[in-house]
Amino acid sequence: MYKEYLNEADVVIFDLDGTLYEGTEHFKLHVENLKSKLSPEKQAEFQEIYNAIMNGDHPVQIGKIYDGERDIVWSWDPFTEALTEARDWNNEVVNVPNAPTHLAVSEFDFKNWVPIGDGWWPPYAIARHFGIPIDVIQQSYNRTKEQMAQLDGYLSQTPGLKEYLQELKQGKHLIVCTNSDEEDAKRLLKFLEIEDYFEELLPSAMKPVGTKKHFNYLLQKYNTNPENAVSVGDNFMNEVAPALQLGMKAVWLSDAAEKPVDDDRFVLTTTLAQS
Repeated sequence: MYKEYLNEADVVIFDLDGTLYEGTEHFKLHVENLKSKLSPEKQAEFQEIYNAIMNGDHPVQIGKIYDGERDIVWSWDPFTEALTEARDWNNEVVNVPNAPTHLAVSEFDFKNWVPIGDGWWPPYAIARHFGIPIDVIQQSYNRTKEQMAQLDGYLSQTPGLKEYLQELKQGKHLIVCTNSDEEDAKRLLKFLEIEDYFEELLPSAMKPVGTKKHFNYLLQKYNTNPENAVSVGDNFMNEVAPALQLGMKAVWLSDAAEKPVDDDRFVLTTTLAQS
């Protein structure tokens, strides 16, 4: 069904990581790189927590907010921006004195308030929990992105996507809007052999904080009404919720069993692979 949304659109805005390439092995590589900063005992504990998160048995989950100042995890609604329940690392409800009840997207600083939007962020939260400095976490992330294009098994083309993009670009504006920096994004697009199918690359986009700004810029640049534009991505906070709030359509790549909101302006798919 997602093809109907894309085929009818004038502008299609793709995320890069987790969208134009898929798979999860690179997250495990990131975990290993972060674990190497810790003692053997802490490495084992890090892995146990990560496994619990992957099994859904931990408060750190996609869609939650990591509170770096208090080292706790909040539930958050991307549409109302309401902060509700807070839990600690033992999954116990925490009573936070003078707790905020609202957190605007503009307040995400990726230090004190960190949206856990996709698979890169649980390892980040665990690393912060163990006291690994933010700059060291960033270095590990950069190293992981480099290794993905160098080592076998961590980055591969989505079957049929290259051909589909070639077909889709006829008469449409295809754009990549990504949090990856320009050098990394261009390297990945070239590795995937799809760099020539996109009219524009918006790197270092600072999604979700900057998502609406970039989407509004593209709608204005290509003189397109919101209902004729589609956002495609694996991160609901970054790519789907902002698109819907602007009146756009969206395609959400996720293994989720169901959509978090009943809205026929976006569809859920597990892959962009073409059969």
